[in-house]
Amino acid sequence: MPAILEVNYLAVLVCGIISMIIGFVWYSHILLGRIWMEEIDKSEDELKKDFNPVKTYGISFLCNLFIAFSLAQLMAHSNAVSVASGIRMAFLCWSGFILAPMIINAMLEGKSIKLLLVDSGHHLIVILVFGIILGAWTI
Repeated sequence: MPAILEVNYLAVLVCGIISMIIGFVWYSHILLGRIWMEEIDKSEDELKKDFNPVKTYGISFLCNLFIAFSLAQLMAHSNAVSVASGIRMAFLCWSGFILAPMIINAMLEGKSIKLLLVDSGHHLIVILVFGIILGAWTI
């Protein structure tokens, strides 16, 4: 078995694009933006002060592409080629590799449970959507 299996790169790209849409909605005033700003103790003006959209969104997009590609590789290696198996694999990756370290960081940094729920919830939704897309488009 080759080290890097073939993946559906169009599916990975779609995952990257959709992750940006989810993040925009999740952290906007439509959903949890106000709660998130309260929990990080920043105002909109403070956030805009040092905000570089090209850098922030560009790096976020690249990181989400890498997450989708990594999930696709794990799914391919484990022969998870259905929506249900994509969801299971995504949830397992989220709980073990995203949520657990976030809990550790939140405890050590004194972050609130509310902030942990907002941020980890965002990652959960994103990676589940990745699992659905990658599972549906058979790797």
